[in-house]
Amino acid sequence: MDAASESPFISPRFTRPFGYSLELFAAPQETRATMTSARDLVYAELRRRLMSGVFLPGERLREEHIAAELAVSRTPVRSAIERLVADGLVKREGRRGAEVLGWVDRDINEAFELRLLLEPYAARSAAERATPEQIDQLEQINQRMLDAVLSDDADKVARVQHCNNLFHHALLDAAQSARVRNMVENLLDMPIIIGSFYFYTQDDMLRSVEHHRQIIAALRARDAACAEIAMRFHLTATHLLFRSQRKPPADA
Repeated sequence: MDAASESPFISPRFTRPFGYSLELFAAPQETRATMTSARDLVYAELRRRLMSGVFLPGERLREEHIAAELAVSRTPVRSAIERLVADGLVKREGRRGAEVLGWVDRDINEAFELRLLLEPYAARSAAERATPEQIDQLEQINQRMLDAVLSDDADKVARVQHCNNLFHHALLDAAQSARVRNMVENLLDMPIIIGSFYFYTQDDMLRSVEHHRQIIAALRARDAACAEIAMRFHLTATHLLFRSQRKPPADA
Protein backbone atom coordinates (compact mmCIF):
# COMPACT_ATOMS: atom_id res chain seq x y z
CA MET A 1 0.00 0.00 0.00
CA ASP A 2 1.40 3.40 -0.93
CA ALA A 3 1.68 6.41 1.37
CA ALA A 4 -1.32 8.16 -0.11
CA SER A 5 -3.66 5.24 0.53
CA GLU A 6 -2.38 4.78 4.07
CA SER A 7 -2.79 8.42 5.06
CA PRO A 8 -5.92 9.48 6.92
CA PHE A 9 -5.74 12.99 5.54
CA ILE A 10 -4.29 13.07 2.05
CA SER A 11 -6.43 11.85 -0.78
CA PRO A 12 -5.30 9.70 -3.68
CA ARG A 13 -6.41 10.94 -7.09
CA PHE A 14 -10.10 11.72 -7.38
CA THR A 15 -11.25 11.27 -3.81
CA ARG A 16 -12.50 13.67 -1.21
CA PRO A 17 -11.04 17.10 -0.41
CA PHE A 18 -9.74 17.94 3.07
CA GLY A 19 -12.53 18.64 5.49
CA TYR A 20 -15.29 18.30 2.90
CA SER A 21 -17.18 15.41 1.40
CA LEU A 22 -17.57 15.27 -2.35
CA GLU A 23 -21.29 15.19 -1.66
CA LEU A 24 -20.97 18.97 -1.22
CA PHE A 25 -19.96 19.26 -4.85
CA ALA A 26 -22.72 16.89 -5.96
CA ALA A 27 -25.50 18.43 -3.88
CA PRO A 28 -28.50 20.09 -5.58
CA GLN A 29 -27.90 23.63 -6.69
CA GLU A 30 -30.06 25.15 -3.98
CA THR A 31 -28.06 23.47 -1.21
CA ARG A 32 -24.58 24.06 -2.61
CA ALA A 33 -22.14 26.55 -1.19
CA THR A 34 -21.97 29.90 -2.92
CA MET A 35 -19.95 30.16 -6.11
CA THR A 36 -17.15 31.78 -4.11
CA SER A 37 -17.09 28.80 -1.77
CA ALA A 38 -17.12 26.39 -4.71
CA ARG A 39 -14.11 28.17 -6.18
CA ASP A 40 -12.29 27.97 -2.86
CA LEU A 41 -13.06 24.27 -2.47
CA VAL A 42 -11.98 23.38 -6.00
CA TYR A 43 -8.81 25.44 -5.59
CA ALA A 44 -8.00 23.76 -2.27
CA GLU A 45 -8.45 20.28 -3.74
CA LEU A 46 -6.36 20.99 -6.85
CA ARG A 47 -3.65 22.62 -4.81
CA ARG A 48 -3.59 19.66 -2.42
CA ARG A 49 -3.09 17.27 -5.31
CA LEU A 50 -0.29 19.41 -6.70
CA MET A 51 1.40 19.63 -3.31
CA SER A 52 1.23 15.89 -2.74
CA GLY A 53 2.59 15.00 -6.17
CA VAL A 54 -0.63 13.45 -7.50
CA PHE A 55 -0.39 15.69 -10.56
CA LEU A 56 2.95 15.10 -12.24
CA PRO A 57 5.22 17.79 -13.76
CA GLY A 58 4.10 18.45 -17.31
CA GLU A 59 0.64 16.96 -16.76
CA ARG A 60 -2.26 18.89 -18.25
CA LEU A 61 -5.14 19.99 -16.05
CA ARG A 62 -8.27 19.39 -18.10
CA GLU A 63 -11.11 21.62 -16.98
CA GLU A 64 -13.85 19.38 -18.29
CA HIS A 65 -12.50 16.27 -16.53
CA ILE A 66 -12.04 18.04 -13.20
CA ALA A 67 -15.46 19.68 -13.42
CA ALA A 68 -17.14 16.34 -14.14
CA GLU A 69 -15.30 14.60 -11.30
CA LEU A 70 -16.21 17.26 -8.74
CA ALA A 71 -19.73 17.77 -10.10
CA VAL A 72 -19.28 21.50 -10.63
CA SER A 73 -19.38 23.72 -13.68
CA ARG A 74 -16.16 24.64 -15.45
CA THR A 75 -16.32 28.20 -14.06
CA PRO A 76 -14.95 27.45 -10.55
CA VAL A 77 -12.44 25.03 -12.08
CA ARG A 78 -11.19 27.71 -14.47
CA SER A 79 -10.97 30.21 -11.59
CA ALA A 80 -9.03 27.71 -9.44
CA ILE A 81 -6.57 27.01 -12.25
CA GLU A 82 -5.96 30.72 -12.76
CA ARG A 83 -5.13 31.01 -9.05
CA LEU A 84 -2.68 28.13 -9.42
CA VAL A 85 -1.05 29.94 -12.33
CA ALA A 86 -0.69 33.04 -10.13
CA ASP A 87 0.78 30.81 -7.39
CA GLY A 88 3.54 29.64 -9.74
CA LEU A 89 2.43 25.99 -9.64
CA VAL A 90 0.82 25.83 -13.09
CA LYS A 91 1.51 27.55 -16.41
CA ARG A 92 -0.71 28.35 -19.36
CA GLU A 93 0.43 26.76 -22.64
CA GLY A 94 -1.77 28.40 -25.24
CA ARG A 95 -4.24 25.95 -26.69
CA ARG A 96 -2.75 23.14 -24.64
CA GLY A 97 -4.35 24.68 -21.57
CA ALA A 98 -2.80 24.52 -18.10
CA GLU A 99 0.29 22.43 -17.39
CA VAL A 100 1.78 21.46 -14.03
CA LEU A 101 5.20 22.98 -13.37
CA GLY A 102 8.05 20.72 -12.31
CA TRP A 103 8.70 20.75 -8.58
CA VAL A 104 10.53 17.55 -7.68
CA ASP A 105 11.37 16.04 -4.31
CA ARG A 106 14.98 17.22 -4.57
CA ASP A 107 13.79 20.86 -4.75
CA ILE A 108 11.60 20.39 -1.69
CA ASN A 109 14.20 18.56 0.40
CA GLU A 110 16.88 21.12 -0.46
CA ALA A 111 14.60 23.98 0.56
CA PHE A 112 13.85 22.38 3.92
CA GLU A 113 17.49 21.51 4.56
CA LEU A 114 18.52 25.11 3.92
CA ARG A 115 15.72 26.36 6.18
CA LEU A 116 16.92 23.97 8.89
CA LEU A 117 20.36 25.53 8.66
CA LEU A 118 19.19 29.16 8.68
CA GLU A 119 15.89 29.57 10.53
CA PRO A 120 17.05 28.09 13.86
CA TYR A 121 19.86 30.64 13.76
CA ALA A 122 17.28 33.35 13.02
CA ALA A 123 15.24 32.22 16.03
CA ARG A 124 18.34 32.36 18.24
CA SER A 125 19.10 35.84 16.98
CA ALA A 126 15.49 36.93 17.54
CA ALA A 127 15.68 35.79 21.16
CA GLU A 128 18.63 38.11 21.62
CA ARG A 129 17.53 41.08 19.51
CA ALA A 130 13.75 41.19 19.05
CA THR A 131 11.89 44.14 20.52
CA PRO A 132 8.90 43.49 22.79
CA GLU A 133 6.69 44.90 20.03
CA GLN A 134 8.07 42.39 17.52
CA ILE A 135 7.37 39.52 19.90
CA ASP A 136 3.86 40.85 20.46
CA GLN A 137 3.37 40.94 16.70
CA LEU A 138 4.40 37.27 16.43
CA GLU A 139 1.86 36.38 19.11
CA GLN A 140 -0.88 38.33 17.31
CA ILE A 141 -0.13 36.59 14.02
CA ASN A 142 -0.19 33.21 15.71
CA GLN A 143 -3.55 34.02 17.32
CA ARG A 144 -4.93 34.91 13.90
CA MET A 145 -3.61 31.60 12.65
CA LEU A 146 -5.38 29.77 15.48
CA ASP A 147 -8.63 31.65 14.74
CA ALA A 148 -8.37 30.52 11.12
CA VAL A 149 -7.70 26.90 12.13
CA LEU A 150 -10.81 26.89 14.31
CA SER A 151 -13.04 28.50 11.70
CA ASP A 152 -15.39 26.71 9.32
CA ASP A 153 -14.75 29.06 6.42
CA ALA A 154 -14.20 27.58 2.97
CA ASP A 155 -10.93 29.51 2.66
CA LYS A 156 -9.63 28.50 6.10
CA VAL A 157 -6.58 26.65 4.74
CA ALA A 158 -5.51 29.65 2.66
CA ARG A 159 -5.88 31.87 5.74
CA VAL A 160 -3.87 29.47 7.90
CA GLN A 161 -1.16 29.28 5.27
CA HIS A 162 -1.06 33.08 4.96
CA CYS A 163 -0.69 33.55 8.72
CA ASN A 164 2.01 30.89 8.89
CA ASN A 165 3.97 32.63 6.15
CA LEU A 166 3.55 35.97 7.94
CA PHE A 167 4.81 34.40 11.17
CA HIS A 168 8.03 33.13 9.63
CA HIS A 169 8.67 36.42 7.83
CA ALA A 170 8.01 38.36 11.07
CA LEU A 171 10.49 36.15 12.90
CA LEU A 172 13.12 36.96 10.27
CA ASP A 173 12.44 40.66 10.89
CA ALA A 174 12.77 40.08 14.63
CA ALA A 175 16.19 38.48 14.08
CA GLN A 176 17.32 41.88 12.80
CA SER A 177 19.76 40.44 10.28
CA ALA A 178 19.32 41.62 6.71
CA ARG A 179 21.74 38.94 5.52
CA VAL A 180 19.76 36.08 7.06
CA ARG A 181 16.45 37.57 5.91
CA ASN A 182 17.67 37.84 2.32
CA MET A 183 18.84 34.21 2.32
CA VAL A 184 15.66 32.76 3.84
CA GLU A 185 12.85 34.83 2.29
CA ASN A 186 13.03 33.14 -1.10
CA LEU A 187 12.82 29.73 0.59
CA LEU A 188 9.72 30.76 2.53
CA ASP A 189 8.02 32.00 -0.62
CA MET A 190 8.66 28.98 -2.84
CA PRO A 191 5.22 28.03 -4.23
CA ILE A 192 5.64 24.36 -3.32
CA ILE A 193 6.52 25.30 0.29
CA ILE A 194 3.78 27.90 0.72
CA GLY A 195 1.10 25.32 -0.03
CA SER A 196 2.08 22.77 2.59
CA PHE A 197 -0.97 23.38 4.78
CA TYR A 198 -3.22 22.06 2.05
CA PHE A 199 -2.62 18.52 3.27
CA TYR A 200 -2.59 19.22 7.01
CA THR A 201 -5.26 17.77 9.25
CA GLN A 202 -6.89 19.95 11.89
CA ASP A 203 -4.59 18.40 14.52
CA ASP A 204 -1.53 19.09 12.35
CA MET A 205 -2.52 22.75 12.10
CA LEU A 206 -3.05 22.99 15.85
CA ARG A 207 0.37 21.42 16.45
CA SER A 208 1.95 24.03 14.19
CA VAL A 209 0.27 26.80 16.21
CA GLU A 210 1.63 25.19 19.38
CA HIS A 211 5.14 25.02 17.91
CA HIS A 212 4.88 28.74 17.23
CA ARG A 213 3.80 29.32 20.83
CA GLN A 214 6.89 27.50 22.05
CA ILE A 215 9.10 29.66 19.85
CA ILE A 216 7.39 32.81 21.13
CA ALA A 217 7.81 31.67 24.75
CA ALA A 218 11.53 31.19 24.17
CA LEU A 219 11.80 34.67 22.66
CA ARG A 220 9.99 36.23 25.62
CA ALA A 221 12.33 34.38 28.00
CA ARG A 222 15.31 35.58 25.96
CA ASP A 223 16.43 31.96 25.83
CA ALA A 224 18.39 31.78 22.59
CA ALA A 225 19.23 28.07 22.86
CA CYS A 226 15.59 27.15 23.48
CA ALA A 227 14.41 29.30 20.57
CA GLU A 228 16.88 27.59 18.26
CA ILE A 229 15.79 24.11 19.40
CA ALA A 230 12.08 24.98 19.12
CA MET A 231 12.48 26.22 15.55
CA ARG A 232 14.55 23.22 14.53
CA PHE A 233 11.94 20.87 15.97
CA HIS A 234 9.14 22.77 14.20
CA LEU A 235 10.83 22.63 10.79
CA THR A 236 11.86 18.99 11.20
CA ALA A 237 8.27 18.03 12.01
CA THR A 238 7.02 20.04 9.04
CA HIS A 239 9.50 18.41 6.66
CA LEU A 240 8.61 14.94 7.95
CA LEU A 241 4.91 15.60 7.40
CA PHE A 242 5.58 16.99 3.95
CA ARG A 243 7.65 13.95 2.93
CA SER A 244 5.07 11.51 4.26
CA GLN A 245 2.36 13.04 2.07
CA ARG A 246 4.26 13.26 -1.20
CA LYS A 247 3.22 10.60 -3.69
CA PRO A 248 6.18 8.24 -4.31
CA PRO A 249 7.69 8.30 -7.84
CA ALA A 250 6.14 5.84 -10.26
CA ASP A 251 9.35 3.81 -10.46
CA ALA A 252 9.84 3.69 -6.65
